[in-house]
Amino acid sequence: MAASAGEAGPSFLARLVLVLLGCAFLGAAWVWSHRSEPWAARLVDDAQRTVGVPRR
Repeated sequence: MAASAGEAGPSFLARLVLVLLGCAFLGAAWVWSHRSEPWAARLVDDAQRTVGVPRR
């Protein structure tokens, strides 16, 4: 049975946005896991300052 256009699922753009969000999340998790290294600590501190978390 063929599905109509309204029941076809998410559009290409919606899928692309979800894939990009997933990649961003995995990248952030990878940097967070390496936060003891100087380059990653700088990125984590910058991100925490952006969202208003006080410095350690």
